[in-house]
Amino acid sequence: MILNRLSRRQTLWTVVLAVVSGCAGSDVEETADGPDFSNLVPVSGVVTLNGEPLAGAVVTFLPPQWSPGVGETNAKGEYSVSSSGRPGISPGEYKVAISLLLSAEGEPQGLGPRSSLAQPPGMLTSKEMLPREYADLGTSKLTAKISPKGGHFAFDVKAPGLVIPAPPASPAKEADAEGDPPAKSVSPGDPPASAANNASAF
Repeated sequence: MILNRLSRRQTLWTVVLAVVSGCAGSDVEETADGPDFSNLVPVSGVVTLNGEPLAGAVVTFLPPQWSPGVGETNAKGEYSVSSSGRPGISPGEYKVAISLLLSAEGEPQGLGPRSSLAQPPGMLTSKEMLPREYADLGTSKLTAKISPKGGHFAFDVKAPGLVIPAPPASPAKEADAEGDPPAKSVSPGDPPASAANNASAF
């Protein structure tokens, strides 16, 4: 089975993200039409690794009662938190975990691959790159207190000597890196290319 091929931490992340995507927790008021998300407040921040922006990491805000908020860092290490696909999370106290899963090819496994019901190949070969004290939801010491106005939270992962390998360039990017062929030089007395083509047709 697929779950047997995943590590304990990967399985836990899958369960958490399934809850985030599909349901609301006990700290979100229930209404006749479903969960009430009217008290969500904006939460954002930045994640760095030894002072440098960390891209492709998943940031999870886990409250004492089940209803996590999640975000994914961009190339600048910036993230915004959402709850069940809605921007923001409810005010309160949260435990925070930061995870960076890389596939065997070095591709970050963000929110999309982690929340997929059918685990993609990259998740099956992925490995956690960050220390457990940051990445493991059960042992993380990171916390955040969300005020009724929201907040901005910066986290710096301390891991001396840890180097994150760059993901492999796609074929399209490699082609762009090679550049376009140089343009043919044209002397002032030469006719335009369209005129030369028309003349050769006769």
